[in-house]
Amino acid sequence: MLLFAALALPRDGLKFLLLLVSGGGLLALGRWSSRLGGSRGAAFPADAPTPDPQELMPETPSSAKVWPPSAEEAADSLPFDPSLGNLRIRRWFFDKTDTTPGPQDPEVFADDLHIELYNPDSSHSWWRDYFIATPQGLTNILREKHWRYLHAPDILVFPRYDLEEIRRAVVGRIVAENGPFRGSEPDAEEPL
Repeated sequence: MLLFAALALPRDGLKFLLLLVSGGGLLALGRWSSRLGGSRGAAFPADAPTPDPQELMPETPSSAKVWPPSAEEAADSLPFDPSLGNLRIRRWFFDKTDTTPGPQDPEVFADDLHIELYNPDSSHSWWRDYFIATPQGLTNILREKHWRYLHAPDILVFPRYDLEEIRRAVVGRIVAENGPFRGSEPDAEEPL
């Protein structure tokens, strides 16, 4: 009915006819261009065997990407420390450095350490942050950023990156800050 109504008016009928012709032309152009890529059946005949993926792989073996441990895996890999009492370390990670293997040069290190602590008795968890560095790491920061000084609360400076030493120092700080959870007297720390 709409077709007859459009054809009744000469000017609108001409527009409609032009629309049909251009649509048909576009459809024909699309079909023609799809045939330019070659015939469908000739590239991969149905009776041809499918190639083995190993045959398609390059001859040189590729090195598989080894992902660093997650924050939870890093925390789980830390040895149990009875001085923490009921507290548990849930997550342990640095901002820019993988916990293991650590920095390329253990003598030059400076990064923020984030730790999630959990008390199973109260089901309470909270975060603690420490800035861990070596003297050369601090020197590099000052030089690269053109700073005259560096201020970082809760900073721990070590001669070199040593995960076990860092863990011991951090546990010592956590025990000192959370007195009620202490199982025994903390190791004596020498203040500056």
